[in-house]
Amino acid sequence: MNGRTLARLAATAAALGVGAAATLGSTAAQPPTSPRSPLDLAIEKLTAAAGHDPAAQAGVGSVAKTAHLITAVKLDFIAGGFQPFWFTSPTFGCGDNGVTMTSVTGTAGAQGPDRGFQGSLGTVRFQATPAASGYPTGSGLTVAWLNTANGRSGVEPMDDQTDYHLPSLSKTVDSGPGTVVAAVWGSIDYPTGSCTMTPNVGVITVYPSPTQDPNAPRATLGVVPSPTETPGSAPDGSGVAPGDAPSGPAVVPGGPPSGPGAVPAAGGDAPVPAPALVGPGGDTQPAG
Repeated sequence: MNGRTLARLAATAAALGVGAAATLGSTAAQPPTSPRSPLDLAIEKLTAAAGHDPAAQAGVGSVAKTAHLITAVKLDFIAGGFQPFWFTSPTFGCGDNGVTMTSVTGTAGAQGPDRGFQGSLGTVRFQATPAASGYPTGSGLTVAWLNTANGRSGVEPMDDQTDYHLPSLSKTVDSGPGTVVAAVWGSIDYPTGSCTMTPNVGVITVYPSPTQDPNAPRATLGVVPSPTETPGSAPDGSGVAPGDAPSGPAVVPGGPPSGPGAVPAAGGDAPVPAPALVGPGGDTQPAG
């Protein structure tokens, strides 16, 4: 082995050492990756469920953008238990009408009997209502939803039915409590044709175990007596509150009667006569 070969081996070893040091240094310099949030995982799940359907991809994209906006500004419980979506959707091809409108609502579950408008606690019922005559014979509507509080999500057909086995154009999902962002799109079949509804987006708040129906009207606020006071008594406990005194003359137990037509009791003192009135010229006249 001559000197030229030894020089080549030394240069190769030095190059390998520099490369290894650079690789180790770059690996150590990379910051640790933070765990993904439930919102990111939910959006990833929605994106996978949308597949290659352009309409589903557009709906899921709207849900993802709205969810990111809500969480970025730290908004929560921003909508009521019954909430219309943000706009009415233009709908094309319903019968003889070229363009109609379809409204979509979301209703959070509440306590009480099921009257068909809402589900149980922790659920959301989505309902589409087209402005078209006749009854639907088929539903091709789809809802994509995401709960920003717990990361639950789903892309589901709105295939619930009425008691007559007709499409109700609704869907009830188990979202859990929190703020739910949803998008609805698809088609509706009628005996005279099929309608196509453009996507719509809405936000609904699902309450955590409310004590009463969140859609019930609120009670009127009134003045409530404090625990130390009772109606008809003064704050100092003197018996009669100011403004509650009787309007008539007071009756003293054992004393003479008073008031018009009072008759003295037997054996009692006669009432004191009223003072005489002084008329013009100094003449006195009896009162009364």
